[in-house]
Parts: sequence; structure tokens; C-alpha cells
Amino acid sequence: MKTRIFRIIGGAAFVLLAALQAFAGPSLIGNKNVAGEKIDATSLKSIFLGKKVAWDGAGRITLAVLKGGPVAEEFLKGAVDMSVSAFNNHWRRLAMTGGGTAPKSFEKEEDLRKFVAETPGAIGFIDSANADTSVVVLTPAP
Repeated sequence: MKTRIFRIIGGAAFVLLAALQAFAGPSLIGNKNVAGEKIDATSLKSIFLGKKVAWDGAGRITLAVLKGGPVAEEFLKGAVDMSVSAFNNHWRRLAMTGGGTAPKSFEKEEDLRKFVAETPGAIGFIDSANADTSVVVLTPAP
């Protein structure tokens, strides 16, 4: 009986560890035409809260976000100090008052990455393990 319990606990721990290792951390990505844009923490927050709507040299900003999950939670906590639900509520309020257009939301990182790659001025976030050469990985300045 004890052996069976230890096997179950050990199996559960293995699955949890594998799931944690599968998530490498969020990366900010952009369409290749925004590669030269300067992004600091303040600008990043302004962009994701809808206060900054145009790039300095690459036209209109188009936001792409994941609907939820650990990548979205970690990115939004770091970028705008909000949970996914607080972020969604912020954008609902803006949309209802005519203060902005909600970001394009995606269930799958692959779809978000493809959208950013194909949309000039687009910016979003995905797990860094899923970034490829179709987009630029942007590193906000401190």
C-alpha cells in the first residue's frame, strides 16, 4: 500500500515538474517593422494599457495577447502589474467608454505569433521557447 502511494506521489511530482520545465518564460515579440523602436518599461506599460497607440516610426500599434495561462499571467504581472482578469477588465472598460480597441486575443501561441508576423506594427508576448525568426524578440530597456 505504501509503495503504491509513493508511486502515485512520484508520478504526480514528475508530471508537475515536466509542466513547469515546459514553460521557459514570456518574451515580448513584434512584427519585423518595429525592430528599431525604443521600448522601455514605461512605454511598454503605456502600450499594453492603451495609452500609447502609435510607434514613433512604424505606424499604429496593434496589440496581440494570450487569453490566459502562465505565460499571460507572468507577462502581464511584469509589464502592467495586473492579472489576466484585471487586464481584461481594464480593456472592457476602455472599450465601453470609447477609450480604445481591445487587443486581439488568442488561445494558441502559434496563432498569436503568426498574427504578429503578418501584421505591421503588431506586438505581443509568447513563451520564449516558441519565438522564431518570423518575429523580432524585443527587449525592453530598463
